[in-house]
Amino acid sequence: MRDHSSRIPVTDATATAPARLAVVIPAFQEAATIRAVVARVRATLPDAPLLVVDDGSTDGTATLAAAAGAEVVAMSGNQGKGAALRRGMTEALARGAAFVATLDGDGQHRPEDLPRLLALARPDRIVIGSRRHASGQPEARRRANRIADFWISWAAGHAVADSQSGLRIYPAAALAGLAHYEGRARRFSFESEILIDAARAGITTVAADIPALYGATLRRPSHFRPVADIARIVMMVAGKLLARGMDPAGLRRSLAGLRRLEGEGRDDPPS
Repeated sequence: MRDHSSRIPVTDATATAPARLAVVIPAFQEAATIRAVVARVRATLPDAPLLVVDDGSTDGTATLAAAAGAEVVAMSGNQGKGAALRRGMTEALARGAAFVATLDGDGQHRPEDLPRLLALARPDRIVIGSRRHASGQPEARRRANRIADFWISWAAGHAVADSQSGLRIYPAAALAGLAHYEGRARRFSFESEILIDAARAGITTVAADIPALYGATLRRPSHFRPVADIARIVMMVAGKLLARGMDPAGLRRSLAGLRRLEGEGRDDPPS
């Protein structure tokens, strides 16, 4: 595993956004929060194009997002977060974006944290807003995220902190192969797979610490399903490792190591 620092301290919360930045928000049934999220993005990054991808909502999400100042991209029915992200990213690149920021529409990400990520943005790195050192994350979600971090870090070849966070900055180079994901990774595994594929293309993932917003802060339960979605992510990573010639016995040994890691309560994947 290459020795990359996956956490970079950031103290400048007022960094200027890079030129040609677009913001993409996938949204499904977010009528309770989308207007406020869009308004806060607009206040934080007033010059950035803002695309809300409405993933088949029936509660007025699209109307509220448009009224708040977003450009709405409509999906044909509910296709999943991965499909919505791919559509939004494709639209952003078609508009000439050199960087694409993503965040969720349910209020679990603070748009005001985007400048912290933008301070680290470069054409050869993905920046993730990491909640690994924040308090308040539910235990089941924390353990599931650590399992995903272990596998994705292994496949990427460097440590990836909070691989399941949707608050990110992608350079255009990391999104060059979006057509490759058509019909695959409809849910959360898309966000994991793109980190692995970017690493293989020489694009490193780094992280800036952000708060964790859970519980009463959110207006609805997360669409993320810890058991089902992490199982899908692990299967995706295992498939990539096998395709690269990993011995199945090695995967079994790594699973045993993962169990020991969880039992010891360690936060970082082994190198």
